[in-house]
Amino acid sequence: MQDRRQLMLSAAAAAAAVAGGASAQTTAPPPAPKPRMLKVTQPYTERPRAAWGSMATELLGAETRFVKGARFTHRIIEKGSGPPLFMYHGVGGHVETYARTLPALARDFHVIAVDALYHGLSSKEPWDAQNRTRMQAEAYVDLLHALGYQKAHYEGESMGAMIGCEIAVRFPETVDKLILNGFAEIQTKRTQWQKQPFKGDLFDLSKKAVADPSYENIHKRLLWLVRDDSAITEEMIELRQRLYQIPEVNAAMRRVFNMDGPALQQVRRTEDEIKAAWKSNTLVLYGEFNPVRGPDYGAYCAELVGAQFYEFKNAGHWPQWEMPDEYVAVMRSFLLA
Repeated sequence: MQDRRQLMLSAAAAAAAVAGGASAQTTAPPPAPKPRMLKVTQPYTERPRAAWGSMATELLGAETRFVKGARFTHRIIEKGSGPPLFMYHGVGGHVETYARTLPALARDFHVIAVDALYHGLSSKEPWDAQNRTRMQAEAYVDLLHALGYQKAHYEGESMGAMIGCEIAVRFPETVDKLILNGFAEIQTKRTQWQKQPFKGDLFDLSKKAVADPSYENIHKRLLWLVRDDSAITEEMIELRQRLYQIPEVNAAMRRVFNMDGPALQQVRRTEDEIKAAWKSNTLVLYGEFNPVRGPDYGAYCAELVGAQFYEFKNAGHWPQWEMPDEYVAVMRSFLLA
C-alpha cells in the first residue's frame, strides 16, 4: 500500500512539473524578432553639438508658410526641389523638430516639415478625440493635394509615426516610401518588451508643461525625449514655452492630453489588421534608449509589416535631434536606394 501511495505521489509530482514547465514556456519572453536590417550606404560624420547653430541659422534659406487645403490650414517649413518628402513630428511638438535634418535632406528632396493637425500653428478644428490619428492622416492627404502632389515619401516621429501607420492602412496610394521613427502604438499579440530607463510619465510631464508652461516644466518635458540631457538647448525650451503660451495652442494641447472633460481614448488597431492592410515600402527606426518600450518593439513591428529596421545606438526618442547626421544618412540610404 505504501509503495502504491509513493507511486501516486511521484506521478502527481511529475504532472505538476510538466504543468509548471508549460507555464514557464508560456510566460517566457519570446525570441527576439529578426527583421531585415537597413545597410547604411551614405557616408556621414556626426558633428559635435557645439557645431550646430540656432534653429533659425540651420533653417536659413527654408521657407515658412501657411497652406490652405480643402479642409485644413497647415503650417509648413519647406526647402528643396526634388521628390516630395513630408515630415511629421511627435505629440505636443512642432515643425522645428526637423531644423537639423531638413536642410541636408533638401539636397535631394522637396522637404515639407509640417505642424500636424491640432499642433503648432496648424488647424485646431474639427476636434475628434477618439479619431484624432485618423483625422491627422486625412489632414496629410489634404495638404498633399493642396501642394499638387498625388504621392510622396513620408517620415513620421512618434505621433507622426502613428499618423504614418494610419496613412499606410487607409491611404496607401498616397505614399511612396514610408519611414516610421518609433512605429505606432498597436495591439500586439506580444506584450513583454525590453525594460528601458525610466524618464518619467510622458503624459504627466506633458500635462504639467501645458498647465504651467514655465521654463522648468517645459525643460522636464523635453528631457524625456533624449538620452543625453545636454542635447536639449535653451532655444528649444524657449520656443516650446512661447508656443504653449499662445491661448489657442494651449487650449488645443489641453484637449490632446485629455486635461478637460472625459478622457476619451482612441481605439488602437490590431497587429492582424495592420499586417493585412500593409502595402508600403517601409523603414522602422528606433532609439536604443527610447523610453517605455525597447528596440525589440520596433524590430517586432518591422518584421510584422515586412519593413527594414535600423536602431540608433545611444539615442533616445529623438534620434533626429540627437544624431542628425546619422539620421540623414539613414534616410538617404533608404530613400535613394
